[in-house]
Amino acid sequence: MRTISNVAAAIEPSLTTERVILNDGRSLGFAEYGDPNGEPVLEFHGWPSCRTEARFYDEAGKKLGARIIGIDRPGFGISTFKEGYRILDWPADVVEFANALGLRRFAVLGLSSGSAYALACARFIPERLSACTLVGGMPPLKVQGEKLRPYILPLEIHTARLANAVPLLARAPLWYIRRLIQKDPQRAMKQLVKRAPPSELELLTDERATYQFQRTVAEACRAGLKGLIASVALQVKDWGFRLRDITTHVTLWHGELDTLVFPSSAHYTAANLPNHKLHMIPGAGHLTIIVRHAHEVLRSCCRRTVAQATTASA
Repeated sequence: MRTISNVAAAIEPSLTTERVILNDGRSLGFAEYGDPNGEPVLEFHGWPSCRTEARFYDEAGKKLGARIIGIDRPGFGISTFKEGYRILDWPADVVEFANALGLRRFAVLGLSSGSAYALACARFIPERLSACTLVGGMPPLKVQGEKLRPYILPLEIHTARLANAVPLLARAPLWYIRRLIQKDPQRAMKQLVKRAPPSELELLTDERATYQFQRTVAEACRAGLKGLIASVALQVKDWGFRLRDITTHVTLWHGELDTLVFPSSAHYTAANLPNHKLHMIPGAGHLTIIVRHAHEVLRSCCRRTVAQATTASA
């Protein structure tokens, strides 16, 4: 049974915030931005984040004619937690979600750790995709039979390992981050980007961007920390598929000065994808790509603009 029900948005009262009820009774929360009549782009958030992260593409979506739909992963925001959920399970949920909204084809946009979920869709439901785009994407850190790849901050790898070994202990750093954001949001943001390049530090002077990051993290923890812990644990597990088996074209965007997901990760992902285009942005960090480069990123998701570019270059 597929139904859609309205949910009061505690984070943004004016926000379009709804749930799709899946066949097994679970719900996926989502929020819409951009042009409501535009080309559908499903945005898969990073960690710790949620559906409201897609708000960063609202203005670009309106200009480009794109309907941006941010979806909460299980256990984030207002989506139902599911024990033992895998990255491999996401494409089937996306198909149900898209069918409920009447979407035959759609683009997927994966940010940071959300890239794994976008790539899973490219691997298993390519016939439903009009485009696949990654922003500051995280590669598979663990492939069966190989050593762990250190492409992210050591602290995050430690948290992911802790989440697998002793989930209750992994609550401590997440609880601290959430409390710090509530009590002293400016300090929280400064700690997040203290090793970042100048372009990232400039975001601290952008009150709108800072506010949005703070509220998005807070909303991600709305139902507790169980979903966030389970999700970060997956980062140091084998995804269950290989990049080389993805035949869908993938566009990658990455900051050359990214200190959260290292630039070498983008080169690794690109080298293992048979069909791709990699854009490395000089001077940009992890958050800068999301906030300052939304327009050009979104262009690579829209069939209309891609077709126009192809025609112009012919």
